[in-house]
Amino acid sequence: MDTIADCHSRLTELLGSSTEPLDVLRRTEEHRSYWRPERVKVILLAESHVYTAPGELTRTTTLPVLEPPGLPSGFVRLVYCLGYGENQLLDRPIKAPSNSGTPQFWKIFYSCVNPVRANDDFVGIQSGVPLVDRIANKIAVLQRMRELGVWLVDTSLAALYQPGQIKPPAKILAACLQTSWDHHVGEVIKAAAPARLICIGKGVASALSDRLQPFSARLTVVAQPNARLTAAEHHQSFQTYNRVVREANALRLC
Repeated sequence: MDTIADCHSRLTELLGSSTEPLDVLRRTEEHRSYWRPERVKVILLAESHVYTAPGELTRTTTLPVLEPPGLPSGFVRLVYCLGYGENQLLDRPIKAPSNSGTPQFWKIFYSCVNPVRANDDFVGIQSGVPLVDRIANKIAVLQRMRELGVWLVDTSLAALYQPGQIKPPAKILAACLQTSWDHHVGEVIKAAAPARLICIGKGVASALSDRLQPFSARLTVVAQPNARLTAAEHHQSFQTYNRVVREANALRLC
């Protein structure tokens, strides 16, 4: 059974005309599958990727550094897509809505594989660094995540956020998370059999509370990266990501 198509159909009933085309969902899964570790130890369970318009699927990404073999080149507004947030990598730039990316998730990725002591630790993956160096640093982070068994999975297969738009009501959001879990994502995570599961956002953890109970993976809940937290609280979140990954790999904290 094509669970992605089935799930898309069910999500369309909830989201209506704001649902992305099925091809967007397939492309997000293509990028996500590419970076799946051979042995998954920690799953980062997020809410969803960002809405990708049908016309944006025609963009392709070319890297200024040696590409990992078989890396997908199609564009989608998902952090695993290196063209997301990097207009210079696209054959045609995306200007509206802005291709701003999700730098907060790159900080999460970095903190999973590196101890973070100060904001300056993120400099290598941020916009102030020359493009070639920045992309090389991002690829190094993704490769290290794969080596350590860290994998990002979105709970909703379809985007729940459109740039500049208000999110759907809380009940619809929860229904989308639960529907995706019941008809696709839950089986993906069950098959991955991670030792640890990090829910990014209390809303994700709340919507899936009953569904997560049977899992043997130890659960950690971390606030959304765009939550209104103090600098100290954000820093604590970064430390939590690093600690969980190292515990799952029986590594000492540096």
